[in-house]
Amino acid sequence: MELADLGWDDFFQRQLDAAAAGRQLPARITAEYGGCYGVEHARGTALASISGRLKHTAASTGEMPVVGDWVLLADRKNADRVPIMAVLKRKSKLSRKTAGEEGTEQPIAANADTIFIVQGLDGNYNPRRLERLLVAVMESGAEPVVILNKADLCAEAGRLAAETRLQCAGITVLVLDSVSMAGYELLVPFLAKGRTLAFIGSSGVGKSTIINNLGAEQQKTAAVREGDSKGVHTTTTRRLLRLEGGALLIDTPGMKEFEAWDAPTGFRENFDEIETLALNCRFTNCAHGTEPDCAVRAALEAGALDQARFDNYLKLKKEAGYQKARADIAAQLKRKAGARKISRAAKKLFKDRNAGE
Repeated sequence: MELADLGWDDFFQRQLDAAAAGRQLPARITAEYGGCYGVEHARGTALASISGRLKHTAASTGEMPVVGDWVLLADRKNADRVPIMAVLKRKSKLSRKTAGEEGTEQPIAANADTIFIVQGLDGNYNPRRLERLLVAVMESGAEPVVILNKADLCAEAGRLAAETRLQCAGITVLVLDSVSMAGYELLVPFLAKGRTLAFIGSSGVGKSTIINNLGAEQQKTAAVREGDSKGVHTTTTRRLLRLEGGALLIDTPGMKEFEAWDAPTGFRENFDEIETLALNCRFTNCAHGTEPDCAVRAALEAGALDQARFDNYLKLKKEAGYQKARADIAAQLKRKAGARKISRAAKKLFKDRNAGE
């Protein structure tokens, strides 16, 4: 198997050359299982597990391997599970906050070139949810593309597509009918051999149907619940699939909730008009509340800025700020713990030397 068929390129080759990897074997993670990973490399496939060294050196869960990652394996033939020694630097990383008050970073997909954000036009369409997902994708480093699926179930598909294109200026917005396959020809430019794609969106928006229609291994599909257009989870694990033309696809489970993980770049790009207006506020730390000469509030009062979009912007900024504060505290505690460990070791060494004199 050629590594290029798995998405290997000069970006990763330079890292391999710089690492002087020796007997370490480059491989791509294609599946996550309980406690281990499926990987593919130039010689075939294998099961792999995280080495003790990697567990020790990784600074956070965000540095642990996920589907799409390129890793270096210990070159051990006939091993039941090959140790993963290192994770190569990523081109892109899509992460979210894990559910609950004590949420941490949860990487979802690595090294995707394009991430499709799918919304269903059968009642799932939600501009505020779309903004949330756009922030995360823009922060990831991958190219975002919006798919409005199930056009056959919506008489207002054209109007909603036009509104979405205004909301997502500069971002490709595609409308698909997964029954008649209308619009699928627009996906062709994204399906080049060796390119890596990912689909994200709520359960029931039709991601698995789209993936099936693109020629991947057949995914389970299910109808949405009657009455509320809410979806049923049909994908339960992350895998890297091959499409008929040679593109690679990271299949992810549908997500009931999605909080972007610390996304300053995503905010600047997705809420560019708000961030630009804020530059004209009198105070650089303006909260856009009661401060005098606030350009953002003036735009709201004049009707030049949508109130619902601004409210969502504030909500997402608050979430991201909270997550960053928690991450900073965790990093500080880890540094202190490391310093205490070094101090104890130094004291012991000094004590042992004095005892030997």
